[in-house]
Amino acid sequence: MNARFMQFVGQAARRAASLLVFAALAGIVYWGHQTGWKAPRLADLWGGPPPAKEDWCQTHNVPLSRCIACRPELGGADPKDWCKEHGVPESKCTACHPEILTQGKAADWCREHGVPESQCTLCHPDIAVKGQPPASETDATVTSVAAGTPDSKAVTCQTHALRVQFASEAAVRKAGVRLDAVQERPMAACVQASAEVEYDQTRLARLSARAPGTVRYVFAQVGQKVAAGEVLALVDAAEVGRAKAEFLQVLAVADAKSKTLDRIRASSREGFRTQAELLEAEAALREARIRLLGAQQALANLGASIAIEEVANLPEDRMAERVRFLGLPDAAVKAIGSGAATANLIPVTAPLDGTVVACNVVAGEVADLNKTLFTVADISRMWVVLDVRQEDAARISAGQTVVFRPDSGAEAAITGKVAWISTEADDKTRTVKVRAEVENTDGRLKAHTFGAGRIVVRETPQAVAVPSDAIHWEGCCNVVFVRLGEGIFQTRKVRLGIRSGPVTEVLVGVIPGEVVATTGSHVLKSEILKSRLGAGCCD
Repeated sequence: MNARFMQFVGQAARRAASLLVFAALAGIVYWGHQTGWKAPRLADLWGGPPPAKEDWCQTHNVPLSRCIACRPELGGADPKDWCKEHGVPESKCTACHPEILTQGKAADWCREHGVPESQCTLCHPDIAVKGQPPASETDATVTSVAAGTPDSKAVTCQTHALRVQFASEAAVRKAGVRLDAVQERPMAACVQASAEVEYDQTRLARLSARAPGTVRYVFAQVGQKVAAGEVLALVDAAEVGRAKAEFLQVLAVADAKSKTLDRIRASSREGFRTQAELLEAEAALREARIRLLGAQQALANLGASIAIEEVANLPEDRMAERVRFLGLPDAAVKAIGSGAATANLIPVTAPLDGTVVACNVVAGEVADLNKTLFTVADISRMWVVLDVRQEDAARISAGQTVVFRPDSGAEAAITGKVAWISTEADDKTRTVKVRAEVENTDGRLKAHTFGAGRIVVRETPQAVAVPSDAIHWEGCCNVVFVRLGEGIFQTRKVRLGIRSGPVTEVLVGVIPGEVVATTGSHVLKSEILKSRLGAGCCD
């Protein structure tokens, strides 16, 4: 009896212990659900003062007291007219009201400058928010304080109404976003093109003999500087000798005919000659003079010009000597010796001051009219010929500045002016030839060398410029992100001008002194694009 009773008591005790454990577990589960599984602080257990409310917006990951998404009035927006789902004014939300995209009002669009009126820094420079960028700059949220009311895709797009907010300046730096100030600086719009240096064709002479013959003397070599009129070579041409002999012969005939006419005129006055004889003598003199003029012109064509008055009254021996050396400078006669000079010699002379850039003849070689003996060029001025793309050719005009840099890179850039633009495109390269004239007094440029040319089509001495990294294309407009305050950036639509390497001109949208996000600003772009999902403008 006692044994059975003790066994019953033991079983009852074990069952009671199990029930207590299950009850305790149930109580813990109930308490956890009621308290969010957070252990109470000692101050709560012992009746201390209640804790201060945490200043943090869990939804947007920024301080709640500065969250312009939850409290739009902080950014100047109307809390009653606010779309909490998309972070823009309800009356301007294209996601909730897609009719705005086709029936939007144009009240907030500057038609003169092509940006929202509320962001036109040319019409309203007071909207600029100037500041100083920090020495260097993850979570973010996008909101809006205003919206345009345009009437086309670019005009109705509400991107300019968006703002990006970071938790703090530290969060901006952690995201890798750097800031820089909008500056004023000189800028130039340029057209790039490959280029080649050539001799100035108006100052380039290719010289041949005036008559076929044999080259007797050569006085110039490649690279030699020569002056205009300087003799480069002497050619022994039989045609020259015949022309000189013809001149002397006709000169003598004309002199004889002149004297004959004088005698006939005197006799005619005395009645010893008829009128017919007088007319015949006058005709013969005119014929002789015509032949003399032809002989004189033949010598001039060979480069041996002479005036009849120079030799008409000379004795016969002196006349022959004068015509023998006709066309030869005294220096050339002295160089070869008067005894060795024949009447067949004709000089090849330099027509301009320059440099002999080619010499294709040696003494004793046969020369004809089709063979170039020397090439003389004035290298103090050269041509730079650029191959400009067809789409850029319309921007080129005469007088624009050209900057040329040879491929060697050793020489400094050389500048000139556009002198000629071709009226046709190359049938193979489809480029348009543009020629510039450049000074080369120091001889640095070499003909037929290549380089890079740059034609300045527009210069702006005081352009508003931002780093190129700050500019983003968001689908229909170019935008930059302007810092409004601590961790807050405004999306600003801009119109672009000249782009020069790391900086880009902004025609309208920002003014000097404002601070924009540059390197790493793609983080802000991703935020505004994320905010537009479903808004109808992320096509």
